[in-house]
Amino acid sequence: MGAIDFSHGGNIYAVKEKYAKEVIDFSASINPLGLPKGVRSVLSRAHESVIHYPDPEAKSLTSALAGYLNVSEENILAGNGSMELIYLIAQALNPMTTAIFAPTFSEYERAARCVNSKISFIELNEKKLFVPDASCPERQDLLFLCNPNNPTGNLILEDPSSIKRYKAGLIVVDESFMDFVDDEKKHTLLKQAARLQNIIVLRTFTKFFALAGLRIGYLVAHKEIIRKLKAYRIPWSVNVLSQEAGEAALRDKDYIKRTRLIVGREREFLLKGLKAIGGLRPYPSVANFILVKIEKDLLGAAELKEKLIRKGILIRDCANFKGLSNKYFRVAVRLGAENLKLLAALRQVV
Repeated sequence: MGAIDFSHGGNIYAVKEKYAKEVIDFSASINPLGLPKGVRSVLSRAHESVIHYPDPEAKSLTSALAGYLNVSEENILAGNGSMELIYLIAQALNPMTTAIFAPTFSEYERAARCVNSKISFIELNEKKLFVPDASCPERQDLLFLCNPNNPTGNLILEDPSSIKRYKAGLIVVDESFMDFVDDEKKHTLLKQAARLQNIIVLRTFTKFFALAGLRIGYLVAHKEIIRKLKAYRIPWSVNVLSQEAGEAALRDKDYIKRTRLIVGREREFLLKGLKAIGGLRPYPSVANFILVKIEKDLLGAAELKEKLIRKGILIRDCANFKGLSNKYFRVAVRLGAENLKLLAALRQVV
């Protein structure tokens, strides 16, 4: 068995090195509005802070998150992106068995493998638009569940109460894209995570607040779970600039409102445009990206990606997602002019 490909989108550096050209990055699902204004201001004046160690508990950021989420500070743990927290959960809880949906974000599998956990995969039914079948897996020590799911864009849990179907010692619900959902309060499990000892909710500043390079994530869980995780956390994992930028982002209510309005509108525009291109089948999405299947026989995602790069556009080849083939790719929802360029390029090469 060969090495597993855990590569991700967003590697514009490798593209620039290989092709010596700039591209519009549709491979990484980042808010197309860019940085919130308050974050720009913080980054321009906070450079003096870097001579000091950051607050190891990120108390000010945690307090801001508590107000934003309406949960207690004792139920929040900040980290160096949600990625650090995924691995921290696996290390601290050391599950013997882990269940993971397929297709989904690959780092759940890699984190489980790092602690030698036995992994079971739950297939998402493409014919049902990647909704899980009614049958539930046998009880596992740990279950990873991405909601909305990456790369399919749909809600795995339409109703938070349906989490009761899944039997696991601990259920990690990754809500990295939940901020983009119009009625997110109807779907989030934040309240349950703060109250119960078998649910953790992961969130991030990477996607919605466009802070991928600063690496800020957080989780919400029962205070006893937080206590266990802190025993394994590395010191100072959230740097000074990240903590201040996170606070500034949460304060920008206008940015939050505009993001939901614009991304929702552009998502519907892009979905309609993709449907109109023969040989492509886009899937419905509630997030800021769309999964697309190539239904043209002699064209695969890798070839399509190559053709589009030459036109200055980078897409995410989804062949390395477990449960998908070389016929799938994912595109981020960007602003109008860029979405038009993507659609025009696709019409030329598909």
